[in-house]
Amino acid sequence: MSYRLVSSGGNVTDPAVVHVFASGVVRPGEPVEWVIGGGLGIVAPVTGVDTTGSTLFGVCLDYAQGASDTMVRVVPFASGQLWEVDCANAATTAQLGVRQYQSASRGVIHNQATDLGSINRVFLPLSMTGATTGSGKLIGQFINVNGLTVA
Repeated sequence: MSYRLVSSGGNVTDPAVVHVFASGVVRPGEPVEWVIGGGLGIVAPVTGVDTTGSTLFGVCLDYAQGASDTMVRVVPFASGQLWEVDCANAATTAQLGVRQYQSASRGVIHNQATDLGSINRVFLPLSMTGATTGSGKLIGQFINVNGLTVA
């Protein structure tokens, strides 16, 4: 699984799961975006480095492909959640506290960002797991400007 919820925060240990319609190919353990506009009310695979904090929605738990007539389970991003993520590049301690892009390959974080303020940098790493010389994973929070998750 590319993304794994490691803490829901507070006393609640089970994450909320919502059922939403999906469009395109969505996969378990990968993030999805809320399709904005047109009153569609669906989720779709993230668009990689173009994903913004206003479209990022949550992590899909199911596989679906095709039109928007299939429902999938999604864990929406919420304040206080900590996620362990796979990285496109070697994870280093220098990336901690620096917001990161969603990778174009969707299931990983593109952990080379250095700009702290861009709306396209949707993941804030707080610590590492595994080796500190390049093969580890990052643990952090997803940043959503619609108020679901705050950094």
